Amino acid sequence: MMAGQCEAAGFAVVSPGEAADVLVVQSCAVTHAAEHEAFRVIRRLRRRVPSPIIVVTGCVTALHDEARFRDEGADIVVPQLGKERMADIIRASTAFPPLGGRDATDAVVPRFFTTRASVKIQDGCDFRCAYCIVPDTRGASVSRPLAAILAEATAVAARHREIVLTGVNVAAYRRPEATFFDVVRQVLAIPSVGRLRLSSIEPGHGEREIARLMADAPRLCRMLHYPLQSGDDGVLRLMRRRYTVAEYCDALEDMLGVVPAVGLGTDVITGFPGETDAAFDNTRKIVERYPFSNLHVFPYSERPGTPAATLPGSVPIAVRRERAAILSALGETKRRAFAQSFIGTSVDVLVEKWSAPTDQWPEGRSCGWTSEYLEATLSGHHPIGDIVSFTPRSLSAIT
Repeated sequence: MMAGQCEAAGFAVVSPGEAADVLVVQSCAVTHAAEHEAFRVIRRLRRRVPSPIIVVTGCVTALHDEARFRDEGADIVVPQLGKERMADIIRASTAFPPLGGRDATDAVVPRFFTTRASVKIQDGCDFRCAYCIVPDTRGASVSRPLAAILAEATAVAARHREIVLTGVNVAAYRRPEATFFDVVRQVLAIPSVGRLRLSSIEPGHGEREIARLMADAPRLCRMLHYPLQSGDDGVLRLMRRRYTVAEYCDALEDMLGVVPAVGLGTDVITGFPGETDAAFDNTRKIVERYPFSNLHVFPYSERPGTPAATLPGSVPIAVRRERAAILSALGETKRRAFAQSFIGTSVDVLVEKWSAPTDQWPEGRSCGWTSEYLEATLSGHHPIGDIVSFTPRSLSAIT
């Protein structure tokens, strides 16, 4: 969206690696390491010659005053709530002359550098999980007007075959005129949308209804990211999650009954304060039981400013990492098993790149992602951005 604003205002958006007059750093504060990385990036960019104008925005701007960023080398600080005026702030804060561009009443079309386009439908979160800083940096959940979402989706669908509905907590979308399910149905009703993908759905927020939509709507990707975080009720309570293991599993089994071949993703944190060997074993058993094809495992990292950072029962870092390695290895095995189940079955692939002919691939090869979020490799040159059907014959073609 920021790139689209700047382009509409008359700036030229350059490719990665090209010289630029203005560099925008979009910072992340989800972990302490990510916060420090933002400052490292600013310092590294400050050393460039010729010196660019450095703009910093994103979640880290909510945690420090403007002077801290200027001390690190930033020229302009744009807070979270100012990102919608990014182009105007840059022009007002620099010597750049008026560049013409769009009328103030025109809608901005986001500028994407990938084959799929994201449409943000909400921001912020009201959940206050013990390990998460996001509510402090992004505030309470706020949902965009349905009309704005549909207009943006229509505009980006003219350039991109796949749209991803995104947000901090998309299933928390609520407006007087629409629910989350209304958004999904109405975006699917746009004729130019090739297929629609959803970002993470929190347990207890309409996941069963989403599964039924997947079963009935071929253009809704068969991929559900459904965060677990822990398979132990005691740890879930410490995390301040809003469900029990039994509730999670009951919903999951219901969804798998409706869409058996769904690509199933989840997040797991290992070594959270108070996680005993027995608690970790409970998590491992849940991961073993269900067909997760995209397992995102994170060793717990203390995040200053969150309730979890002061909890007793700290788990040694080496143990956190060891547990994460065990689950990651299990996740790889389960992903291969899931991919194996599609061999000999026709799948739809969004083509994202093409490689020139080699001895192994004399016709060249095209690579992309299936509806279930498996990476696929096809022989031949297929147009980037197209959705094509093919039948994988081995694991070398789908992983």
